[in-house]
Amino acid sequence: MASDEISPHGRWHGKLTSRPLPDVDATIAALEPAARACVSDVWLARAASERRVADSFTVIRDALAASNADAAIVDLAARAVDDEMRHTEICRTVASRYAGRELAPPPLLTLTLPRHAGVSDALRRTLYVVGQCCINETIASAFLEATLAKTSAPLAKVALRELLTDEIDHARIGWARVSSMDGTARRRLEPWLAPMAVANLRMWRDAARIYPDDLAAHGAPPAEVVEDALLIAFRDLVIPGFATVGLDVTALTSWLVAGAPTA
Repeated sequence: MASDEISPHGRWHGKLTSRPLPDVDATIAALEPAARACVSDVWLARAASERRVADSFTVIRDALAASNADAAIVDLAARAVDDEMRHTEICRTVASRYAGRELAPPPLLTLTLPRHAGVSDALRRTLYVVGQCCINETIASAFLEATLAKTSAPLAKVALRELLTDEIDHARIGWARVSSMDGTARRRLEPWLAPMAVANLRMWRDAARIYPDDLAAHGAPPAEVVEDALLIAFRDLVIPGFATVGLDVTALTSWLVAGAPTA
């Protein structure tokens, strides 16, 4: 499991961000108490999710190492564990500012790995990397970009920019790994692309996001903005990415044209 410490050897040498989060944000005080509490809950839930992703990247790091992936990719995955620990603390800090008091870290969410039954250990390790990095982290990047576009509150805006910068790098781990594989190994991934897309989209859609529209300025976008970001991620990033590395995306494209059903 991931350590609860932010590593002094990480991206910012033990600091949360490349630049400090703003000390003052007048837009927070201008919110009604109920709205502040809602935004705080959103960011605290985000902190819990980021902490679970830190554990996920521990799995990714070990899977890459066991697969004899390029050392540079393994190092990026190791750094991603620390990145996600920073994300956890950034989100907890933002939640605390909106709450008007210091909040304890959220309860640890359980990491449940996909089973990928009936495949070799080698393929299962690769599927973990593809599912987490090529699909989930790419979706996360699109989600954060869409959220940032709707955000104007200074504190939330800086925090989202920090998260987005890292998520783009985390997605690159998967794309670098797949592009380095030979054609035979890549073709073994093809039957799994659509099922993994369905599973990831279901996870994102299942997260409750029923917020008042005016809270989008504080990093809590309405559900329709999130849904658009999810589908754009598949249309403009995930599917073209798989096609670029030589994978057959026929099933994925048909699924998206059909409305990306998860049932």
